[in-house]
Amino acid sequence: MSYTTIIFDLDGVLSAYDRPARLADLSRITGLDSTTILDRMWGSGFEDSADSGEYHDAASYLSAFNCHLGHQLSREQWIANRAAAMQHRPEMHEFATSLQDRYTLALLTNNGPLMKAAFDLLAPQTAKLFGDKAFFSCDFGTKKPDSRLFEQVARRLGSDPRECIFIDDQQRHCAGADKAGMTGIRFRGTDDLKSRLTDLGIELGRI
Repeated sequence: MSYTTIIFDLDGVLSAYDRPARLADLSRITGLDSTTILDRMWGSGFEDSADSGEYHDAASYLSAFNCHLGHQLSREQWIANRAAAMQHRPEMHEFATSLQDRYTLALLTNNGPLMKAAFDLLAPQTAKLFGDKAFFSCDFGTKKPDSRLFEQVARRLGSDPRECIFIDDQQRHCAGADKAGMTGIRFRGTDDLKSRLTDLGIELGRI
C-alpha cells in the first residue's frame, strides 16, 4: 500500500521544546523552585489528565493549572511561559511545506485546551500550515501513545491507518502509531527523517 498521509508531532519535531526553560521561567514568576513546580504540574499527573481531555475549555484548564501550581497566572502569562519553552524549527516547516502538494499533512500533539486556543499565537507558522488538520489530544479523551487516538485521527482525515506515516520524537508514541496500523518514525533530525521517508518511497519535494 502506498502512503497518502503524513502526520507530524509538534513539540520535539516541528518545534524544539525546552521544559527546563519553562520551569525556570515559572520559577521566576512564582518564586517556587523548579523541582516543586515539576512535581505539582507534571509529577502529579495534572498535565497528563489535561492532555487527555479532563478540562473542556481553556478557562477551566487555566483555573486548574493555577490551583495545582499554587500561584495565579493570567492567560497572557501562561502563553508567554509556554512560548519560553518553544523554538520554531524553520527547516522542518520548509520540509513539511514541500510535501503538501502530494500528501495529506496533519499534526497530532499531546496538549490541552489552552494550548489549542493559543496555538495561532504560540506557533503561527504551524497553525497556518496545518489549519483544521491540527489535532490536539484533549479533544479525543486520550493521548499518545494510545492506539485509539491514532485510529480516531485517521478517521477524521479519511485515511486508512496503513496509508499514514507518523513522526514523533518519542519511541513509545511511534509504537502506539504502529499498533494502530500506521508507520511510526522516531524523529532524530531533518536529514535522518528525509532518509527514512525516502526509504519508504515518499517523494520528497524541493525546498
